[in-house]
Formats: sequence, C-alpha cells, structure tokens
Amino acid sequence: MATRTRRPRQAERQARSAQHLGDRRRAAEAQGPITVLPVAVDQLRAAIARLPESRRADVAAKAIQVLDQLRQSIAES
Repeated sequence: MATRTRRPRQAERQARSAQHLGDRRRAAEAQGPITVLPVAVDQLRAAIARLPESRRADVAAKAIQVLDQLRQSIAES
C-alpha cells in the first residue's frame, strides 16, 4: 500500500523540482547568457543525481571531460 502513496508524492516532488529549475533558468536567461551557466550546471548535477548510483560516476566523468574539452577549446581561440 505504501507504493501507491509514494509514487504520486515522488512524481509531485519531481514536478516541483523541474518547475523550480525551469523558473531559475528563465530568470537567469532574462539577466543574460553568463548568468545561465551556473543554473545549467545545477541542472546537470541534478540530472546526474537522479541516475542510478551505478551510473553516476561514469556520467559525471563524461560531463567533466566535455566541460574540460570546451574550456580548452575556448582557451585556444
């Protein structure tokens, strides 16, 4: 019986979290592109945190690799 009440609460919590992150993103976009970056990183971190524990380390390492490549590309230009 706990499963019936837990699922809707979990879905509601996820919806509130998504709404909050969306609101933060829109507010940051109104201030300009440079303010969107920290919000986008927070969204990435939240997405990684929702993954099964067995996948988190690999996905986080991949995200770090992509960010490092982007940083190097910017530094070279």
